[in-house]
Amino acid sequence: MENNINHQRIRTYGKSFAAHLLNSYFTGNEQIKGEEIPSFCDIKQINYFSLKILFEQWQLEFNQLKSPYFNYESDEVKQASTSFMNVISRNILIGKEDFRPLLEEAVYKTILLIFSPYEYFLQEINQPHIQQITIDELKAKQKYVKINNHLLTAYINRFHDDGIQAVFKEDAIKIFDQVCETIKETPEDFETYQQAFSEVIPLDLNEVYAHPDEGIKDDSVNNESQESKNLNAAFSTQRHTLLDTLGTEQKEAIIDLHEDKPVDGIKKSISINQRFMFENDLFNGDKTEFEMVLNYLDNCQGNQEAMDFIQENYIQKKNWDLEKEEVVEFFEVINKRFPA
Repeated sequence: MENNINHQRIRTYGKSFAAHLLNSYFTGNEQIKGEEIPSFCDIKQINYFSLKILFEQWQLEFNQLKSPYFNYESDEVKQASTSFMNVISRNILIGKEDFRPLLEEAVYKTILLIFSPYEYFLQEINQPHIQQITIDELKAKQKYVKINNHLLTAYINRFHDDGIQAVFKEDAIKIFDQVCETIKETPEDFETYQQAFSEVIPLDLNEVYAHPDEGIKDDSVNNESQESKNLNAAFSTQRHTLLDTLGTEQKEAIIDLHEDKPVDGIKKSISINQRFMFENDLFNGDKTEFEMVLNYLDNCQGNQEAMDFIQENYIQKKNWDLEKEEVVEFFEVINKRFPA
């Protein structure tokens, strides 16, 4: 099979997949809150990308509102802008039809990241509105990319090692090509994710890869190179080789990592590392408060009561950042205790 990504079919599949999720969720809900997005569907990468696309679109719209008559670089304006954006981020509320394009794009991006990580990152670098790639922007993307993250990490390390703070995207693409040529880590096994998608709507590899005679073209990456095709082919070979070396127990263990099973109690389910992280990063090291919150949540009657408690007492009153990885992981723990 030729490893040319079939963007057209992926987008078509993504629309169907998104429609299924939307119809399921919005049957009993009129809108979705920001804190509910990280647990919207079982494929967590889709949830992260939904938030990523939402915040990036919002940032573009905010930048378009800037007037030439005011100094937006002053410390006072920056502080006020940050405060305003933090308040807005804690009050995300999206209707079904407004959420649809975000979700469709998130599904498309997730499939691309799984089956052709090179093309995913190439699209990220080559966005039309971007002139330069900065190391800070790359680091900001890290909290959203959970699959094949090693490529992004290697790319950031290259910027850091070379002392690069910003570079025009043409050069950024060249640097990324060099990183891909030297990286030794293999991509993640796609079959586990293919199975997760197929549990909702069957995903055939023919929906992902185009045959030579189909002539599928995609305008989202205008400068696709031969290196892209070669790397995708190498990734495909590596995936199959890796899969063949795994024993049955290892395969089952990988699948288990992606299954959300309800737990009897939050206190019992979180690991030592999670307990340390939540206590220090979310509760400022206050062990007593952390224990009280866990006890309260474990005695809630359902997901809505638990989420309302966190919304009122921590998102609103203590300004928890919905983009923060620790917050997202804490929501996932709650949703595993009380499946929505």
